[in-house]
Amino acid sequence: MNLLRRAGRLFDRVMSVMLFLSGIIIIIDVALVAQDVIIRKSFDFTWAPLYEILTYSLVWMSFLGTAAIYRDDGHVKLDSFLQFLPQRARTLVNFVTSCAIVLLCLFLCFLTVRLTVRDYLNHFVLASILNPPKWPIEIIIPIALFMLAIQAVRHAVRYYQAFRAPAPAEPTQAPGK
Repeated sequence: MNLLRRAGRLFDRVMSVMLFLSGIIIIIDVALVAQDVIIRKSFDFTWAPLYEILTYSLVWMSFLGTAAIYRDDGHVKLDSFLQFLPQRARTLVNFVTSCAIVLLCLFLCFLTVRLTVRDYLNHFVLASILNPPKWPIEIIIPIALFMLAIQAVRHAVRYYQAFRAPAPAEPTQAPGK
């Protein structure tokens, strides 16, 4: 059990680093856009590849932060629907949802790993201004999906344990009231 706790802490640190890197990408993107606007307005010049770089960084920024957002329950949930269910039913729905997320993430991870490896082996290059190889841009997708699958397993275990725990006893009223 101690090994699982250490692995969980390490996993949380990796997710925090990924979230931090996502924040750095956001800061760099903001600086690049601000610099481009100033140069465009001052000198009537824009660097053409900047739009492409910002597009690729948007992919990385989005996928780097997803596992940490899911860990912190910052994702979209069915709270408005679930609030009408009893606690035990809510826990069961959350468990089933987490299991579905695990399966979906693993399936998508398999597909994206296969695509990324194929793009790497075929030396696939994007037809754009910069002509970059495609695999470095898309490699973050299977990594993030794998991290999401692990986090969904952690959520599923937590919901399963909560579902299996005995329900708290209902408070009893004093006789005569």
